[in-house]
Amino acid sequence: MKEEFEKLVAAEKIAHKHVELLLALVESGYCQHRSWGFGRITQVDPVFARFHIDFEDKPGHSMDLAFGAETLKPIPSDHILARKAQDMDSVRQMAALHPLDLIKIVLQSNGGKATVDQIQGMLTPDVIDEDWRKWWNSAKRAMKKDGHFVVPLKKSQPIVYQEEEVSLLARLMQEFRAAKGLKARLLVATEIVKNFEDIEEPDADIREVIEMLNVEIASHPR
Repeated sequence: MKEEFEKLVAAEKIAHKHVELLLALVESGYCQHRSWGFGRITQVDPVFARFHIDFEDKPGHSMDLAFGAETLKPIPSDHILARKAQDMDSVRQMAALHPLDLIKIVLQSNGGKATVDQIQGMLTPDVIDEDWRKWWNSAKRAMKKDGHFVVPLKKSQPIVYQEEEVSLLARLMQEFRAAKGLKARLLVATEIVKNFEDIEEPDADIREVIEMLNVEIASHPR
């Protein structure tokens, strides 16, 4: 397509700056528009310099190539939106059998992190159409045990995927040491208690938690 786009540049139908953007869109085959959302590029017409795109609410939409280069964002084929468009049944099967793999895809589709609301927005109701809360609670427990996911205590904070594996206790201790004040540290200590059965060799770290809490409690007599 590069040769075709260069001809359009020569004919002054598109600008030279548009060529690489258009090639990225053609290569991915999927796109995102700020108003129309996710779309699948079905045809590139170099004669009339137009895209044909299936948006959810605008199937078969025709768009000028130059306008598309300026307003469309390429979506890679491994993005969660593209995967759903390619094979929804496989995504649903992944949700049922390998939920952490699916959450990893969602996080990587969002730059490596996403809030619970963002994850839910990408998976419901088309992937998980029944009991989201039950599915999510099970997945969250599994994420906490897995060494690649950082699950914050606050729902408003993003869940993060990291390539380096970090143990559950190490993550909780890092949060405990970084917490400011008795109330914040008690929240993390409570989380440690909830996950105690999944923690290996906790003795030294638990002693540290108790000692630090005792210091905090001494300054909060009430």
